[in-house]
Amino acid sequence: MTSTLKTGLSSERVRGPPGFYISHLACPVCHELPWKPVACQSCETPFCSTCIHQWLANNPFKCPNRCQSYTERKCPPFIVKLLSQLQIACFYQSAGCNQIISYEGLDKHEIACGFQSQQCSGCQLQILKKDFDNHMSNCPSMQIRHTTSGYTTSFMAGGSRNIAFFEQKASVSVARPNEKFTFFSVAACAAWNDNLQLTITGHRNSIEINTHTEILLFGKPKPILLFWENLDKITLESSGGTAHPTSGGGNWTHVLVAQLTIGPFIDENTLSWNIT
Repeated sequence: MTSTLKTGLSSERVRGPPGFYISHLACPVCHELPWKPVACQSCETPFCSTCIHQWLANNPFKCPNRCQSYTERKCPPFIVKLLSQLQIACFYQSAGCNQIISYEGLDKHEIACGFQSQQCSGCQLQILKKDFDNHMSNCPSMQIRHTTSGYTTSFMAGGSRNIAFFEQKASVSVARPNEKFTFFSVAACAAWNDNLQLTITGHRNSIEINTHTEILLFGKPKPILLFWENLDKITLESSGGTAHPTSGGGNWTHVLVAQLTIGPFIDENTLSWNIT
């Protein structure tokens, strides 16, 4: 998320008596309280950083106060001190946020505020950020779009293009005792996150024989070549990562398995999948 503020801050959001006439601090361009202010070196008038840069794009080197030329300097300390005394209502007050924040802390709060809305990529509704993860877990549209697993149809013509879709942990094991297989490779990608950690472990007679960790990216299947022999079970566990910007906002550890190679050839009915 980004800050809601690009230009000036409305004086209507100021709470409590500031102890000075805030109108005297207004940015001459937007006529609101200056946000992330800078100043003209000649007249020391404060401007919103965005406002003055937009002004200069159309009026190169000209100060809005008609100084001979505009040279930028830091906002005078006494103005910064006055602004720091202000207490501001959150932009998302109308959505239910009752926080009153200092001028200096406003940007950080509004970037993380749980009362901002995000669009669900399934049902397309606007959902409050604080409720978003719960909504995505229960949204019927998302459950239809991302089925629990596609492996049951992946071996049929026209079936799922993914062998499996799982969250946190999945396993493949032999269905009958004393059978073994070779695990050649797997191709997988993260369903929601970037930098998702996938740990693959090979087992034999309930003992961990091999382990390998890869970092997966959102939507980009990564081939992982291993060639582990004489196994009776493999487990895949996912963790960590951060939500990809276009994944709908969910920060989950689901993995898409696009290809799995096990040999020598065993009828898929002799393998048992367990997906959680």
